[in-house]
Amino acid sequence: MFNFVDKFTVPHFLLTLSEGHVCEARKNSCAHGGDERREFISSDGAGLAVEFSGFLPRPTIVEGGEAVVILLGSPIYDDTTVDPTSAAKALLNDFGTKTVLELLDGEFLAIRFDKYKGTLDVINDRWCSIAFHYYISPDRSMFCASPCFSSLWALLKNLGMLKLDQEALFEFLWFQRLFGTKTLARDVHFMPDAHELVVGSNGMSLRRYWTRNYEKNKNSLEFNAQYLADMVEESIRMKAPDDGARYGHFLSGGMDSRSVLAAFGDKPPACFTVGVSDNREVRTARNLTETMGAAHYFLQLHPEHYGMIREAAVKISGGMFNYDHALFLGYQDLVASLADVCFNGYGFDFMFQGMYIPSRNLRLAGRNLYLSKMTEPPENLADYFIGNASYRIKNADIWAFIKEPCKKDLAEFQHDSISRIIEQGKKLTHSRYDLWEYITFHHLSRHYSYPNVLSIKTSAEARILSLTNDIFDLYLSLPVKQRFEGKIEKKLLQILDPRLAAIPSANTGFPITACGIGQTFHQLYSAIRRRISRKGDYEAWTERTWPSREHALRNQQPLKNAALDIIRSDTLEQLDFLDVAKVRDQVPRWLDGENIPQISGDIVQTLTTMGTFLSPETLEF
Repeated sequence: MFNFVDKFTVPHFLLTLSEGHVCEARKNSCAHGGDERREFISSDGAGLAVEFSGFLPRPTIVEGGEAVVILLGSPIYDDTTVDPTSAAKALLNDFGTKTVLELLDGEFLAIRFDKYKGTLDVINDRWCSIAFHYYISPDRSMFCASPCFSSLWALLKNLGMLKLDQEALFEFLWFQRLFGTKTLARDVHFMPDAHELVVGSNGMSLRRYWTRNYEKNKNSLEFNAQYLADMVEESIRMKAPDDGARYGHFLSGGMDSRSVLAAFGDKPPACFTVGVSDNREVRTARNLTETMGAAHYFLQLHPEHYGMIREAAVKISGGMFNYDHALFLGYQDLVASLADVCFNGYGFDFMFQGMYIPSRNLRLAGRNLYLSKMTEPPENLADYFIGNASYRIKNADIWAFIKEPCKKDLAEFQHDSISRIIEQGKKLTHSRYDLWEYITFHHLSRHYSYPNVLSIKTSAEARILSLTNDIFDLYLSLPVKQRFEGKIEKKLLQILDPRLAAIPSANTGFPITACGIGQTFHQLYSAIRRRISRKGDYEAWTERTWPSREHALRNQQPLKNAALDIIRSDTLEQLDFLDVAKVRDQVPRWLDGENIPQISGDIVQTLTTMGTFLSPETLEF
């Protein structure tokens, strides 16, 4: 067991492009004191400044006579292995979407500055795995951007150019994430997936270079599962080559990270499991690693874990995700001492476990059974999504805390926001199942759970096994029935390593490859045993990775104190739509244990995240 250490690295990256007469004036305001700062001046006087610190993997910078290329991430070059240097050199000579489509795969953000023309060209991957937030001043004299939204936010605040986007703040309160290209700052945009952005003296342009294909294949489940297994093993070959790097993997006792571990075969990585105690989650992960012959390290959460990581987690996720999703903070020295590159199970849950396919659980004696049935979303998709998305704030009445004059406009905004995403999706597919998932995954790195990846990146280079072009194309082409109840991922696991497939799930204690009927049988059998033995139900989170939000907010004193300080301060008054008086009246009572029907841990935590980000002290670099 390894304990939490109160030490965090908050990555910083900032890029600014200014006209010659403005460049020097901006210099002092733009500098945050990064570990490295590079400046490049074009022949017409335009200046590019790049600074970064704590950013992993370290940016690759290649300079030639005509241009400089800055490459972020872990690009696979020419179907061989992750090779950012070769990729950057290729882009130096021929920067464009044709080169990207022919030679690059995996996770990357490519930036090229033309030293003659003074233009900036940016190309991202199909998933926005390295986010790119950007701002251009009204007079077009300055363009600034960053993968780290907190860095850009702090710059604009220092320059007196920051304006809050009240509608985006409301959307975050409702969904715990943002949709489309909006950010918490007006006029700061999120670069959409598979796009090329060009900035020059004539302005800015943005165009798509790749489009999703949702046409479904007609292959059998067995064929598609074997095809997926082949591609997952190929992803391991390209992303974890035998090149001397030390590989790690964040392993739970569930399905997704287990599938990644299975793909490593006879060269398993060092595995890290985070948990509240040596519980079923940790014991299952340990069993998996012993079966594979892998080293296992149990990283125990601090009793006050969320209170300890709150500020760093909010900075790392740019205030646009809840802090508890940047879970893997507090272990960076240990992880860095054992691994150079770390993997995780991100993407497998929604691609191949079908976790977001709309369904309805059968019920017995007032309880949900594991047996469920797919339910096609209705035609009025926007309203249905707003009310039923699985990650929206639950067990709370948000409208009870919204000022009456703001309610109508905010409801219309939220409907329009989701409707715009749906209209984009309808250009690609007419399947309501596909459209439902498109709303959530039009930009994969904006999903509420992505900060887990960002928190890994504070310790080591993080690579996502599921993010290759071929694997993503297969996901898009799979019949929905093959993904429902995790059918294809269960087959995948059985193909990759039947030994791991035979170990029960830590989530339930049931066979991990069981179908819905099988899981329901085990569910009923367990309920009967508890009834006979007169054992009551237990809080499920005690056997999982993290504590419930309600428990943490009410019992982790530093976190509770922080929530109370935020509520009592004037910080939340920056939210023009929020009834702060009602929040100040009711939330402290809820934190002290009172049952208030319109309040839940979700809404209190999200308000705490928002207050932390908006606090003047949080974004001091």
